[in-house]
Amino acid sequence: MSHLENVKRMNIKLLTIIFTVILASAISLGDESKEMRLVSYNIRHCSGADKELNIQRIADIIAKERPDIVGLNEVDKFSKRSKGVDQAKELGKKIGLYATFAEAIPIAGGSYGNAILSREKPLSVMRIPLPGKEPRVLLFCEFSDCWFGSTHLSLQETNRIASARIINKLVREKSKTKKVFLSGDFNDSPSSKTLSAICEEMKILSDQSKATYNAFKDTIFDNSKCIDYIAIDREAAKKFRVKSTRVRRDAISSDHNLISVTLVKKQ
Repeated sequence: MSHLENVKRMNIKLLTIIFTVILASAISLGDESKEMRLVSYNIRHCSGADKELNIQRIADIIAKERPDIVGLNEVDKFSKRSKGVDQAKELGKKIGLYATFAEAIPIAGGSYGNAILSREKPLSVMRIPLPGKEPRVLLFCEFSDCWFGSTHLSLQETNRIASARIINKLVREKSKTKKVFLSGDFNDSPSSKTLSAICEEMKILSDQSKATYNAFKDTIFDNSKCIDYIAIDREAAKKFRVKSTRVRRDAISSDHNLISVTLVKKQ
């Protein structure tokens, strides 16, 4: 073999090594900076301003966010008013996500409550009753690297604050080993006692400057109607930055706007 051929072979090997190192670094960087997309949406059992019961419409809205985990409120399962459909399961099928449901109350021959849709199948599921004249519930799912909760708090302030205490105790316990997220319709404004109580253990990630309860009106600018939130436990909050937030303006599909948060791990 000639000296020139040897040089060529060495150069090829060197380039291969350099390319491998660069690729490995890129993969590593991608892992470190991987985005996490979270959604919260009160779907009003998929019944819109036009009185149409439309699961596909709700699925399309959620799918646009390309979420990793979705917290849903006002979800029907097998109720007559929703034509006997398991709404969480159907939404999961349409979007390509696992569906987990927790009943808050029985309604119209079926159930009504909260749900979580997720790319990863939950490792474990908890259903925690919360106080309210109308019974409330926290659905809490464990995943490989986090806990995620979906809840719809009471209309009564004393019950909302009592619920916050229950949730905070759970967050303190679970955040020792994994980051904890909480999503849902908290039925109170950013300046409320309810939010102050929740923020003892959690940090709000979602946009609090716009209305999330739209009451089928075409506005998102009155933040006194901001009652839906996505939060993270305070210790985990130090490790992530919010890349983007969204309040998706929609006065037809539900009487709430979908909210979303995209997180990136800090380098």
